[in-house]
Amino acid sequence: MLKVLSSSNLKSLDLKTIENQRISSLKLMERACESFTTWFISKFSKSNNLQIFCGFGNNGGDALLISNKLYDNGYNVKVFFLNHQNKISKDCLFQLNNLNQKIPVFYINDNIIPKIKDSELIIDGLFGYGLSRKLEAPCIDLIKHLNNLKGKKISIDIPSGISPDEVLGNVFFNSDYIFTFQTPKLSFFFPEYINFIGEVLITDIGLDKDVIDKLLPSASLIEKNDIKNRIISRSLISHKGTFGHGLIISGSKGKMGACIMSCKAALKSGIGLLSVYVPKVGESIIQTSVPEAMTITDTKKNHISSIPKLEVFNSIGIGPGIGLHKDTEKAIIKLIKVAKIPLVIDADAINIIARNKNILKFLPNHSILTPHPKEFKRLVGTYKDSNQRIKLQKKLSKKFKLNILIKGPYSMMTDINGELFINTTGNPGMATGGSGDVLTGIITGLIGRGYKPFDAMIMGVYIHGLSGDITKKNLGEESLMATDLINSLPKAFKKIDN
Repeated sequence: MLKVLSSSNLKSLDLKTIENQRISSLKLMERACESFTTWFISKFSKSNNLQIFCGFGNNGGDALLISNKLYDNGYNVKVFFLNHQNKISKDCLFQLNNLNQKIPVFYINDNIIPKIKDSELIIDGLFGYGLSRKLEAPCIDLIKHLNNLKGKKISIDIPSGISPDEVLGNVFFNSDYIFTFQTPKLSFFFPEYINFIGEVLITDIGLDKDVIDKLLPSASLIEKNDIKNRIISRSLISHKGTFGHGLIISGSKGKMGACIMSCKAALKSGIGLLSVYVPKVGESIIQTSVPEAMTITDTKKNHISSIPKLEVFNSIGIGPGIGLHKDTEKAIIKLIKVAKIPLVIDADAINIIARNKNILKFLPNHSILTPHPKEFKRLVGTYKDSNQRIKLQKKLSKKFKLNILIKGPYSMMTDINGELFINTTGNPGMATGGSGDVLTGIITGLIGRGYKPFDAMIMGVYIHGLSGDITKKNLGEESLMATDLINSLPKAFKKIDN
């Protein structure tokens, strides 16, 4: 997993690298800027006019050194320097004093912002990862003006106005490209920013890997190898019982489609046997639509009012399409109190828990909750931004020993210890009815197949997103449906295995 480090850890990592490798801070800056310059030259023509905006910290030092390097490589460069001589860092001052005298420099003072015209390329080196408060004038006006310019915009390490760790404000540099060093920043995955962050390029600048290994991350990114390394191979000496028996409790009148999708997704995820508990209205629907599943029928026609015996099942998924009938609410509460194995809980099962928060303490340890943001708010109350949401998610996971998966772009997951994990697959086309029901089925199927709940959660969300990406490639985003995700599951599993 790729670690996401906090600003304090990044600072410590820089200092430890300098100490352990016996290099100067300027040498480390040289490494970073050389990697940026190499990428930039491969990407952008020398015919482009280039405006580089430099702050008074080390990010500004990076920008000044990059200005020299690009000028030496034949680019037409102009530098705009945020002039705060009393605050300038030692390395930034060194780079300013060593800037090629042929490069025109325009100074941005407290009350004077030079006229800045459209340019083909704009490089942002105003503020780095050390920013810890909202921007002030004249920086607010400057960044608003830059965001309105037409040129391609590139940020060095992090867009100015964004902190690596928290939501600071709504004024920040809107980047088409972010060339970030060694590790992505947690804020890159916040909903507050992702519409304004373009392509993120992560480059290794030789920071001390032994130090990185010892640092506790803010989060960990789930990558393909993390999933591939967890895949359990199938023994030649096996039968359907070898791969588990799962139960999905799902459906109500008018919502049997959610049940069908969950069941098909579970079966496509490798489970050996699947039973499904439905109201009477769903019996013929399921037996016709999912002949591989065994049907257990409730006494009520249109909704679930009780639960079956649970002893024979090694995975249980509940929630898709069940509705909020009082009988169903009582049945789900009873299920939670008697269940002996971790549950996969989605949709209205989460809403039932939100109505009866006292039953959280009865959930079996390692159970998985899969709310979308609105469902999560029903569980924990309101929050103002992503920072507060993550804190509440970690607190809930640790208090009740739960795995929690908040669905959305870059779905965020916490384990029973409150550690944060971020998914890296998926696309906006998956924002469609039934997508969550498919995810519930995948995770339920994986647990039944023999995976531990945490592994099933991170594998399930990654494979679910990968199925969406495969579907997008074949069909585009606009026409993507939840059933397309199920059809793409075999290709997703195969792609991971290759």
